[in-house]
Amino acid sequence: MYLKFILTSTLVILALDWYFFRSFRSLIKNYAKNFKLAFTIGYWLITFFTIGFMFFVASYFADKTAAPKIFRVYVMGFIFIIFASKVIGSLFIVAHDIKSVVLFVKNKLFPKVVAENPNTISRKDFLKKTGVIAAAIPFGTLLFGMLKSAYDYTVKREKLTIHNLPNAFKGLKIVQISDLHVGSFLDDEPLKKAVKLINEQQPDLIFFTGDLVNDITEEVLPFVDTLKTLSAPLGVYSILGNHDYGDYFYQKDDLEGKKHNLELMKKAHHSMGWKLLLNENVVLEKNNERLAILGVENWGDGGRFPKYGDLDLAKNGLLPTDIKLLLSHDPSHWEAKILPEHSDIAATFSGHTHGMQFGIEIPNFKWSPSQYLYKQWAGLYTTNQQHLYVNRGLGFIGYPGRVGILPEITVFELS
Repeated sequence: MYLKFILTSTLVILALDWYFFRSFRSLIKNYAKNFKLAFTIGYWLITFFTIGFMFFVASYFADKTAAPKIFRVYVMGFIFIIFASKVIGSLFIVAHDIKSVVLFVKNKLFPKVVAENPNTISRKDFLKKTGVIAAAIPFGTLLFGMLKSAYDYTVKREKLTIHNLPNAFKGLKIVQISDLHVGSFLDDEPLKKAVKLINEQQPDLIFFTGDLVNDITEEVLPFVDTLKTLSAPLGVYSILGNHDYGDYFYQKDDLEGKKHNLELMKKAHHSMGWKLLLNENVVLEKNNERLAILGVENWGDGGRFPKYGDLDLAKNGLLPTDIKLLLSHDPSHWEAKILPEHSDIAATFSGHTHGMQFGIEIPNFKWSPSQYLYKQWAGLYTTNQQHLYVNRGLGFIGYPGRVGILPEITVFELS
């Protein structure tokens, strides 16, 4: 499996770099010969380093060992920035090639000689050089997001009106965090900063809505002592996300490895003092009034993510009149299952999307590539008095940074 993925990735990288090199070569064509040679060698060295690095990381996966974090997070992140920038820059080369084909056909059908002004840049060179400039913009933006915004924790506050909420729970303060992805943290200083900020909100309850790690449970073990200091008088409740099962690390048929991962994950949540809800519920009682907290395992609509969640099992023992708050990692669960089949779920708390860690959020407008994958991708959504809140996540994965979509701590006040 790993070899097939690496070979496919190698072909994609070589094809993209060959294609983009046409634009790069146009930019340096007037340089001195030695400079052109140096830039060309440097360009292809980065390409072959990227391919070699992928084989290096894959060798760790094949041995069921996690590669060193500095490589998995920041070297891989820098490679991602370069790759994404080349993809965007190549769009301008595609425009040039389409234009060239159209002009070729047109000139064959309607021959016409037009003299080009030798003192002006040709359309061909303009589009190619624009491709390099266009690639430099996302490169600089993504690099800034990696260096500046990755740990720029933002507190968002929401008034959440729950229909028929018992008086005993009005004013209840809940903090939601999601998608920590602690495998992306080189040390615990950023997490200490986040935990301090969360505790300063003085929540009654804390919800964690999945993806504690990137690949394997062992990633969280160095951070247990930090995360166990999260404090709320009514408890910290947690669920699993798609990354928490070891599915992206252990081979499909390695049931023993996945079992080890899950058991260790349960122990880690217990060590942190978090109540892990695996298709189960907890009922809070105050002044003879009840509030139910349900947690389901990961359930994602479509075929990309596993469907371990079982809402009927999670409701076991609850009263029809109970106000129910649900923790479900993947927001696609809400429209696919919760709205049509579980009208008694008052509010669902999700994460998963990260807002793609890239986008624009200004008053009255938000956009992210995430919205093309998820109808509900960030913030509060309401249908027929049922709410869904999609947390933008506290950590990161893949790209070690954020642009426009900042890491989030959400504070809810129930009314």
